[in-house]
Amino acid sequence: MSSHLFSFIEAIYLAFLVNLPIQVIITIAQWLVMARFIAPQDKSLCDAFRCLAATYLSAFLLALPIWLFWPLANDLVLYSNRISIPAVIGELIAIPFWLKRYGYF
Repeated sequence: MSSHLFSFIEAIYLAFLVNLPIQVIITIAQWLVMARFIAPQDKSLCDAFRCLAATYLSAFLLALPIWLFWPLANDLVLYSNRISIPAVIGELIAIPFWLKRYGYF
């Protein structure tokens, strides 16, 4: 039982490390889009940070099951050995949801 728990924790840690660069880049891009193009006048800086944090955390939580139950070959989890496909899928689901929830759409 403890080896299964250890491998699960190791998978979470590995997914976090591999997802981290692409999620940081996407979060910065989301910030730029939110601040420059779709920022309503009634939104504060605190609202924007809450939206970014919610997006980041939920995208990671959405990417984690994809990492754990990846149906294709393990070599295909990364695009060009750089971009985590589960992280991108998680971000593509989380960004529109949280932008709408926080009133940016």
